[in-house]
Amino acid sequence: MVRRAILTLALSALPLAANAQESAVASAQGGASTPSGAVALGRALRRAGRFDEAVRALQPATRSPATRADAAWEIARVRFDQGNFRAAEAACRAFPLARAATDPRNLAQHVCMARAYLVWQRVALANRAIGLAGAIAPNDGELQLVIADARRLASEVPASEAAYRLAAQSLPGRSEPYTGLGALYEIGRRFDEAGAAYHRAVEVDSADPSAQLALGRFLLRRRGDAAAALPHLRAATAGRLHWPEALALLAQAQLDGGAPNEALGAAEEAARLSPTTPGVQNALGRARIAVGQYTQAEAPLREAIRQVDNDALAWRSLADVLEHTDRAAEAMQAWDAAIDRSPTEVEGRLRAAELAARTTQYPLARAQLERVLQDHPDSGPAQLLRARIALAEGDRATARQALDAANGRPGVSAEAIATLRAELERPVRRPRR
Repeated sequence: MVRRAILTLALSALPLAANAQESAVASAQGGASTPSGAVALGRALRRAGRFDEAVRALQPATRSPATRADAAWEIARVRFDQGNFRAAEAACRAFPLARAATDPRNLAQHVCMARAYLVWQRVALANRAIGLAGAIAPNDGELQLVIADARRLASEVPASEAAYRLAAQSLPGRSEPYTGLGALYEIGRRFDEAGAAYHRAVEVDSADPSAQLALGRFLLRRRGDAAAALPHLRAATAGRLHWPEALALLAQAQLDGGAPNEALGAAEEAARLSPTTPGVQNALGRARIAVGQYTQAEAPLREAIRQVDNDALAWRSLADVLEHTDRAAEAMQAWDAAIDRSPTEVEGRLRAAELAARTTQYPLARAQLERVLQDHPDSGPAQLLRARIALAEGDRATARQALDAANGRPGVSAEAIATLRAELERPVRRPRR
């Protein structure tokens, strides 16, 4: 599924205000009576995410010898973008062909079929199609783009990088070579280079919703910068209306940016459009938590986990719901699941320790805290909880040491320190003889 995702953009179909993409569609409609105009309209509709309309607009152009190949290629692009890969492969096979395999008129079909074979992970056939296309026009931009994707999937980083750069030279004004480079660098954890590539994609074609989405997603997930991600995610959702993946990411950015009501609206719309798109149910559950709808948040979070069991964020959010609905034992199981899926993540262990302390499971609480403090000895909240547990168990020396360590640390209030110090200074009551 991961490999197929390189070609998946999303389903489309929430009317927003008029935008650049819709204006481009309206402009193209005026010339749609000619075959070349139909191709232009189909391209504009595809970019706007109006996929079925795009296919209908392109069909007349497939009947004209002058535009048949371009129209067939655009129909295939529509199906790839739509995620309808069987229809995409069928569209590739429908290209008009010359008898000789190396005839220049066959170039587009070879490239299209290579992309289709990559989707189905039929690597040998993809390489064969690439070879046939290379025999016709080895420097063709579309060919270099599919070569770059193929090499990226094979983890052949230098070859992939070189092909993306050749594609960028051959396809000026196209964002795809740069979003491909960004993905390549991101996989290799070369995040500065990835960020530069995604920014370049937007510079080259700021009207491309896919480029805006790629940059917004990177800024949100890799940089943790919701404020920087928001304008790009807004541009993606405005440029392609009814896009579940973009709406879910927009909801996450709005949550991180402190706008829970807006996030809930975006997440609900994404779930209505495509409840099975990865990330949608997670965003909906988290948005409902953010507005205090804990009971309503449980179902989408459980569905998110059913779809992607290793989603640590969904498990953490479910644990939060279970705590707020007074199911401590289930919540502890959910915290354990979240920790298993993200062992180095601090919040889950700290929250599990807090829950264990509240339910007087002090040995368990100490075990979780020890792991947190092993990796983050300066964590103020962890030291404060350590002090609380030690005080509850009558270990005043450890409580004083932990309070001193917590004092003045981020995330620890002076009031909390003062309250615990006051409790610590109360005389110990000794039983009468």
